[in-house]
Amino acid sequence: MSKKRTGEVNQNSIDPKLRDRINKEIVKDIPGFMDRLFGVGEWFYDELEDLYIAKDKNYNGKGFGFIAVKPDGTYFKGVRPDSVIQ
Repeated sequence: MSKKRTGEVNQNSIDPKLRDRINKEIVKDIPGFMDRLFGVGEWFYDELEDLYIAKDKNYNGKGFGFIAVKPDGTYFKGVRPDSVIQ
């Protein structure tokens, strides 16, 4: 059974050396990266948690869906319930 190529690039198919080079470029200027990715004024820096946080525009549920980027360039997604949003 053959698979048809669609031209899509899977994150896991990126050469690890290339991924490391890209990540090193991103961490040089995370605020600039956040501006380009989410828009100027559409993210904030949480000094206490040391995270760059933006609204996850793909999240449609209750609470605040977010994407958090760590200073090393890694990221995670999460949701804060309405009851804990200040």
